[in-house]
Amino acid sequence: MMEHPGGVPMSKNAIMTCVGLLTLAACASGGAVPAASSSPAAQPAAVRRDASVITKDELNAPSVRSLNVLEAIRVLRPNFLVNRGTQTIVTDANRAVTDAESGQVHASIDDSGVLSVDDLKRIQAGAVLDIRLLSIAAAMQRFGATAKQGPVIVVRTM
Repeated sequence: MMEHPGGVPMSKNAIMTCVGLLTLAACASGGAVPAASSSPAAQPAAVRRDASVITKDELNAPSVRSLNVLEAIRVLRPNFLVNRGTQTIVTDANRAVTDAESGQVHASIDDSGVLSVDDLKRIQAGAVLDIRLLSIAAAMQRFGATAKQGPVIVVRTM
């Protein structure tokens, strides 16, 4: 057995535990020491993009600006166009009713109500302030039953 600096004997398990903790601490620190010239003011701030919003800057990119809004969404956020699938509702009379529009992605242009996503083809991407995807819950809260239990793409034009 080894002795602790204070004169108390240490077992092999205690030594291995200490070595393991020191190794873990070294790994957790990353081992890198920041350079003296890398102050927070000198480094550019990381741009954090909201996955549920397409900004005016993104829409004004040369490769997107001339597209219609539906094409721009397909290029920039194709996940906006993923349908949830139709919903079957069982009525009081025990009949199953399927609404083909339920669970589908819909659109709203300048708070005009819920529209088909095909209506987005008539607007140029360069004429839009932003595009926001509302979750199913947010769409149902904002538009009620007209959201048809699906997400809604909200477009704000200039």
